[in-house]
Amino acid sequence: METVGSGVALLDYNGDGLTDIFLVNGSSLEVLADPSLPRPSSRLFRNNGDGTFTDVTKASGLVNEGWGMGVAAADYDNDGHTDVFVTNFGSNALFHNNGDGTFTNVTREAGLGGGNWSTGCAWGDYDGDGRLDLYVARYVDFDRARIPRPGTANYCLYRGIPVACGPRGLPGLPDLFYRNEGHGRFREISVEAGIIDSDKAYGFSVVWCDFDNDGHPDIYVANDSMANFLWHNKGNGTFEEIGVEAGCALSGDGRAQSSMGIAVGDYNNDGWMDLLVTNFSEDYNTLYRNQSGQFDDVTFEAGLGTASFSQLGWGTGFIDYDNDGWKDLFVANGHIYPQADKAGNTYFQNNQLFRNTRNGRFVLLGHGESGFTQAWSSRGAAFGDLANSGRIWIAVNNIDREPCLYQPVSLAGAWARFKLIGTSSNRDAIGARVQVTAGGVTQTDEVRSGESYLSSSEVRLHFGLGEAMAIDQVAIRWPSGRTEKHTHLAVNRQYTFVEGSGSAKAEDTDG
Repeated sequence: METVGSGVALLDYNGDGLTDIFLVNGSSLEVLADPSLPRPSSRLFRNNGDGTFTDVTKASGLVNEGWGMGVAAADYDNDGHTDVFVTNFGSNALFHNNGDGTFTNVTREAGLGGGNWSTGCAWGDYDGDGRLDLYVARYVDFDRARIPRPGTANYCLYRGIPVACGPRGLPGLPDLFYRNEGHGRFREISVEAGIIDSDKAYGFSVVWCDFDNDGHPDIYVANDSMANFLWHNKGNGTFEEIGVEAGCALSGDGRAQSSMGIAVGDYNNDGWMDLLVTNFSEDYNTLYRNQSGQFDDVTFEAGLGTASFSQLGWGTGFIDYDNDGWKDLFVANGHIYPQADKAGNTYFQNNQLFRNTRNGRFVLLGHGESGFTQAWSSRGAAFGDLANSGRIWIAVNNIDREPCLYQPVSLAGAWARFKLIGTSSNRDAIGARVQVTAGGVTQTDEVRSGESYLSSSEVRLHFGLGEAMAIDQVAIRWPSGRTEKHTHLAVNRQYTFVEGSGSAKAEDTDG
């Protein structure tokens, strides 16, 4: 538990139009064993709008004192305020946003306590009833008394050096699936919904996305040392696991990889959402190209295989850092074993930024060009426009170090940002699909809450537009199934779309 780290969320908790930062914090075995020791807590930082942040954790009541792991932020009760769900070793926690800058822990009333060791989590509306449901991945059935000592088994060695054991050889836990019943209550229905994790896989990250373009959100789960899951939404209130058949459960040569984080994005602008899964070192991060709902491992074809071999990847995301209309790729790296330095690798590793060359390939930028000059052992990562300037920032949670906040350099590409408000759909429009046509390119993205590694990026959608002088069309498919189109929009603006209103509200920015 002391090695896998925690996530980060970007959200506007107080409704002032500025994106704030919530950092999940872990704990230690010593703290668990001694109630007299001070409890570590997660941290909420308010965006002051001038490039600085203020720690408002205590005043806000968003105090998670468990052994924090993952986070997903969304308005689960459709009251217009963003709530926060945190997974822990032990009881999970749901914090209801009171709308006045404070939160209330409503875990018990909501029925979302879970148990043992939960990791990734993500919100989505699987049945289209306008209420957000919740998937919670779980990892190892952890009992310290049962854990072998370093070096006592083959899964307790790294290149011959004794290290912490697991997860192979340890008992796993089935994932949890909660249906939102309304009135602040949830019910665990994994078996009823067909989400039967009979293998008790070691689950890490989770993301919802409509991978086969059938109008129903599917769920992808990155599992450590076991095949990954693709839960296909059958549209009748149930799921079926099709990861192997769809080609995204294993590597191209049929191996189960030790998967950590998930990036979702249409990197080749063909209208199908692709996947990048980060994996353990001495392996490669796997790029799955989506072709009509079937996936191909195109990692080496895309130029991503060798660059990730010695890295141990965690948080990740497809982001258009240069606003040219093509999604680039960020990967947070860091080893789990401090002993890696004695075994021919390194514990502290540089994060990576890969530029999309628009031909199906990526090229790794040097540390000087990317700005990732400091090596840490990074974990969760989240993405959003923290300055409302049309540029994507990156927040990264690190093990035993202060977090990283990467500020973008000024780039010339045009951009647009979209905030969607559901009426028949869930208010955050989680699951809405947006297609933007400008400058001869059509881009596709979906509103998500929960992605990367145990993290949650802001729900506003950002599109780089390159040299386009105007947006030809924005097409929205809302989670309710309603579709609408907006044409002839200006660039370098944020637009707010309210489901069913038929209009777009533009906001000027400093960008």
